[in-house]
Formats: sequence, structure tokens, C-alpha cells
Amino acid sequence: MKTFVKSHTNMLYLSELVLFTTCILLTQYSVQGTIYSCNTTAPCGCSQNKVNINSRIVGGETAASHSWAWAVSLRKPSVGHFCGGTIISPHYILTAAHCLEGVSLSRITITAAVGTDTLYDSEGQRVIASNIYMHPRWNTVTKENDIAIIKLKNAISFGGSNIAKLCLPAISVFDATSFPSPNTNLVAIGWGSTITGGSSSNVLRQVTVQSVSDQVQKCSNSINNVDLQFCAAVNGGGKDTCQGDSGGPLMYYSPVYQQWMIAGITSYGRGCGLSGYAGVYARASVYISWIKQIVGADGVVIAGEDDVVTPGGNTANIGSMSSIFSMMMLAFLFLIRSF
Repeated sequence: MKTFVKSHTNMLYLSELVLFTTCILLTQYSVQGTIYSCNTTAPCGCSQNKVNINSRIVGGETAASHSWAWAVSLRKPSVGHFCGGTIISPHYILTAAHCLEGVSLSRITITAAVGTDTLYDSEGQRVIASNIYMHPRWNTVTKENDIAIIKLKNAISFGGSNIAKLCLPAISVFDATSFPSPNTNLVAIGWGSTITGGSSSNVLRQVTVQSVSDQVQKCSNSINNVDLQFCAAVNGGGKDTCQGDSGGPLMYYSPVYQQWMIAGITSYGRGCGLSGYAGVYARASVYISWIKQIVGADGVVIAGEDDVVTPGGNTANIGSMSSIFSMMMLAFLFLIRSF
């Protein structure tokens, strides 16, 4: 009888250990993995392929194939990729003013590569720039108004599933200087280097950061205009945009509209991913009127316009599911101990 009890007790402890270890592993390695499903009937802010983000990956991660259909690689002859951009309409690309500082299209050709995730292939479309619109108040010293628009010679074809427009934010003029609010999750994409001074990434990468209050030192020591700019980073550093990501979008996912919208344009920062310095972004919401003035009737879209919002869930959070599973397993262990 004693032998049976001892054996039963050992088996009980072993089963507890196995289940506890499983719970820990699920929690540690699955938390924060998120698949974003968007409204595929929306005129902007939704790619055909779902966005899959694991924000635990240090320094960012390779983007799922064609999950960011509005990503643009801006290229020069003999240089190749030099900045990022965003498709906002068939003829227009949004980017940073500092990317185009001193560029004359009469002397150099700028090509927008769209519908591709890699820098060295022939996939997608290549469209030549025909005009550049720099913000009239762009300041090369303070980096204020670091925004520019490129007009394309020919319209982008949206016939394939790999190309789409990104929405402009659905923000009132009264809230324009406060979007995004501090501690909002945002996603940046680009082909920039993964370390300071490194070469460009061949594949499109993504990184999740949070908007930072301008009162926090790592933002206040870098930002010059809190109305026109905002900061984003992660606690402890290690995740950031870097050289080559400039001009690309920093995006917010709206659970209300189930669409992605542009929150910021990658502008500048000190180093890449340093814990004491946040990245600085042009605040897209304050430029909506200027963008509309340039683009006109070419099809730029505000999030939620001409859109039917689908009720129900919008993300599948693997972390939440694993946490629920872990709690269920722990409850099961407690019940076993009760017998």
C-alpha cells in the first residue's frame, strides 16, 4: 500500500511539472504574437495578406509576404534604395522631405518600386517620379515639416493583390496635434539597416514600437516641435527605425474601422534603438489638408470613408489564447492536488 501511494505521488508531481513547464513555455514564447485581420472591402489600409507580428523579436522581424501592400522603395540610379514611402493614391507617394532635399528630377531619375517585399527582384511595378512637392515650411535644421509628396508619371495599377493604399488618419483638426496619444502601439516598416551604419535589408522588415510622451526624457532630448513631431520607442531600446527607413510609414491599426492608417513619417533619431533616445516622426495628422490640396481628386482616402465596418473581432492574439490555456492548466493542477 505504501509503495502504491509513493508511486502515485511521484506520478502526480511529474504530471504537475510537465503541465507547469508547458504553461510557462506557451506564455513566454507565444505572448504578444498577433495576427491582424482587416476589412478587405475597405478602399485603403488593408492588404490581401494578413499582418503577422511577433513583437517579442528584438530589433524587429521580416514582414509576412505582401502584408504591407502600400510599402514603397524609392530608388536612384547606381544607388538603389535610399528611402521609403507610402502609396496614398494611384499617382502619389508620401515620404519625408529630407529624403528629397536637393533632388532635381531634371538631373536624376527617382523610381518608386511598389508591390514587392525585396530590393533585388523584378516583382511588382516600377514607376518614374514626375514631380516633387516639398512642404513649404520644411526646416532642414529642426526637421519640422519633414514631409514631401512624389507625383508619379504613370498611375499605379491596383489590379493585383500585392498593391493597396494606406489610409490617412480619421482625426479631427482639434485632435490633430495629439494623435497618436502616448503609449499607443504602432508599427514601422522599411528596408533600412538593422544596426547603426549597417547596409540596407534586402527584405521588408517590421517593428512594433510605442508612442512616447514629449515629457519623457528620451523624447524631450530629441524632439523640436511637439505639435508637428512625435516620438516612438520601446523601453530599454533595441527596437527602432534606422538608416534607409526614412520616409516610410509608422502605422496605427484602428480596431473600429479594421484598417491601418498612417500615424507618422520616419524622420530622424540619434543612432538606432538606443535606450536613451526615441525615434522622431512627422505627425501625419496635422498635414491632411496639405496632402489633400496636393493630391486633389486622385483617390486619397481617410480611414472609415466609404467603408462598411464589419462587427466582431479584428485580431487573433496568440498571447491571450496561451494565457487562457495556462490559467486552465493551473486550475487543473489545483483540482488534481485536491484529490
